[in-house]
Amino acid sequence: MIKPLPLRLLEPSFKDPLTDLILELDHQRIFVLGGSTPPTLFFQLKELFHILETLGSARIEGNRTTIAELVERKLDNPAEDEKPHEIRNIDTALIFIEETWSRDPENFRIDHRLIRELHRLTTSGLSVGAEGDATPGCYRAGQVRIARSAHQPPDAADVFPFMDELLNYLNNPDPPKYDLLKIALAHHSFTWIHPFSNGNGRTVRLFTYALLLKTGFRVGGPRPATRLLNPTAIFCSDRDKYYDMLSRADTGTDEGLLSWCSYVLSGLKVELDKVARLLDYDWLKKNILVPAIVELHRKNGLSSHERTVLLLTLDKVVIRNQDIRPSLNSISMVQASRILAELRKRRLLVPASGAERSYELGISQSPLLRTVLRQLDRQGFLPLKGEI
Repeated sequence: MIKPLPLRLLEPSFKDPLTDLILELDHQRIFVLGGSTPPTLFFQLKELFHILETLGSARIEGNRTTIAELVERKLDNPAEDEKPHEIRNIDTALIFIEETWSRDPENFRIDHRLIRELHRLTTSGLSVGAEGDATPGCYRAGQVRIARSAHQPPDAADVFPFMDELLNYLNNPDPPKYDLLKIALAHHSFTWIHPFSNGNGRTVRLFTYALLLKTGFRVGGPRPATRLLNPTAIFCSDRDKYYDMLSRADTGTDEGLLSWCSYVLSGLKVELDKVARLLDYDWLKKNILVPAIVELHRKNGLSSHERTVLLLTLDKVVIRNQDIRPSLNSISMVQASRILAELRKRRLLVPASGAERSYELGISQSPLLRTVLRQLDRQGFLPLKGEI
């Protein structure tokens, strides 16, 4: 029998930068949606991140779908879910976590049933021997090896007791100051146990998201859950580093485990800092939205009048027909209506909620999708760089 790594409460020194990181993150447990960015724009951008981060989780496991391919599918079939099956499964599992949590946040429990359901949702319908598993939702019944790792997972007979030990560790009512360390250590312990025949990486990243949600990392109030981040983004930007840090933690030493914790929590802070910048509308306009509109115009994706209208929309947030005529040398009402109609047709403007004949900037299903993603990429926001 392979002995499990001891699950314990680590104590970084007071001078360790990890201590400062834990204190800083602890202040951000409940990130109340605020700032100056209009909520509709913020959530359009977060939707894009969720799609990309889901893609990143699949890519760590070897999926070869690129961001460009995903964007083309989304724009070609805006009314259909054209994501590859593996990526669609991860989306479904994320929604399952949020809906389960939102029904009873105070009693949301991480247990065997939840973990096995995440695995079932993630691997169902996929080819066995590729991304799928012969027994979705069941702990493995045989021995496995981990690609790119020297670690030999424990025997199948030991999986349940080791997972039981992990869950007891997580559900033990330790002081909240240990929550972040426990989340990082639980991610590593899960990968060490390797409880499923396939799909462990995708499942452990969903498991980590559930732990973050349970301990308060979300946007807005307690209901409904609004996904702040997907932990995939922490791990998928540098696949080799992810595996290297896991290997260091496999040593079981305090040094190796604390290095792993620093890696995970530093990535979490980076993701929270991204959210803070997206909530600053002045920053968002200057660095992302204006350059994206200008680029689309430069590439003949917008007329000069259309560019002017979209830039005006950024300033006003909600635009009406009568708003655009003064900015376009007092063109006729008929001409203004035609410009608005074309922008609506291409979903560059979308109806504003609660206001008749009023419109807001459209990103997620419009030609701006590509240029906005390129600007986000240039600013270091995307988990997979240089693919758009």
